[in-house]
Amino acid sequence: MSNGQRLVGIVVLAVSSVVFAQTTETKVPDFSSKGDTNSLLSAIAERARRNKGKGLDQAEILTDTMGVDFAPYLMLAKPIVRKNWFQLMPPSVYPPVLKQGKVSIEFVVQKDGKISGMVIHASSGDVALDRAAWGSIKASDPLPPLPKEFPGQLLGLRFYFFYNLSPDIGIPPISVSPSADVRVSAGSTLQFSASGKGITDTSVAWSVSGPGCSKSACGTVSDTGLYTAPADVPNPPTVNVEATSRTDMSVTGKSKVTVVPASPSH
Repeated sequence: MSNGQRLVGIVVLAVSSVVFAQTTETKVPDFSSKGDTNSLLSAIAERARRNKGKGLDQAEILTDTMGVDFAPYLMLAKPIVRKNWFQLMPPSVYPPVLKQGKVSIEFVVQKDGKISGMVIHASSGDVALDRAAWGSIKASDPLPPLPKEFPGQLLGLRFYFFYNLSPDIGIPPISVSPSADVRVSAGSTLQFSASGKGITDTSVAWSVSGPGCSKSACGTVSDTGLYTAPADVPNPPTVNVEATSRTDMSVTGKSKVTVVPASPSH
C-alpha cells in the first residue's frame, strides 16, 4: 500500500460505540441531569482503557503523505474531534433507544490546520446522527497545523463515525485495481476493476474525486470503471478513482491516480 493511500486504525470516534453498547462492564449514566456529562466522559475513558486495541475506527488518508508518518498527527487531532462529537450526540444514541448508524465524512486540512472541503461521503440515513458527526468536525476547526516536515499544503482525510456499532478493522472490503503507481496521461483512458467478497461489476458505483479538482475537472469514470483523465492536469495532479458498494455506501475501495501531461503529438 502506498504512502498516499493507507488506512490508519485509531481511537478517534468509535469509543461511543463501545461505551453505549449494552454490557455488564460499565453502566451507562442517566443523562437526565446536566452533571452527568462528567460521568459520561469518565465512563468513556474507563471503557477505552479496558478495550485498548479493540473497536477502533478507521481514518483514511486520501492524499499523498509524501513519505511523512501522519499517525502522530492523527493521535494529536483525535481527542479534539472526539470531545466535540460526544457533546453533539443526540439523545437517540443513548438507552433505551440506542440508535445505530455509521457516517463517513471527507474533508481537507490546510497547512495551518484550517478545515475546508467537507462533504458527507456516506450518510447514516438519520439527520441527527449525520449532524452530530458533521458538527464535531466543524467545531474542531482549526485542527493543529500539519507537521513541519510535510512539504505539502493540504491533507485529505475521511473519518468514520460509528454509533452503537463495532467497526470492522483490517483489509478494505473492496479492492480496486490497478492500484500501484497508477499514471494516466491527460485526456487518455484506463480501465479499473473492483473485486472482493460478494463484489461484482454491477454491485459497485464508480466515482472520481481529488484534493485540487471537482467534478469533470478530476476526469470521469463510467459505470463499468473506465476512467477518462481530464484534458488539463489538476493541481495537485492526484485523483482518487473509487468503487462504492451499492448496498452499503460505507464499503469502499479506491485507487490513487496521478494525471501526467499528455505526450506531444508528432
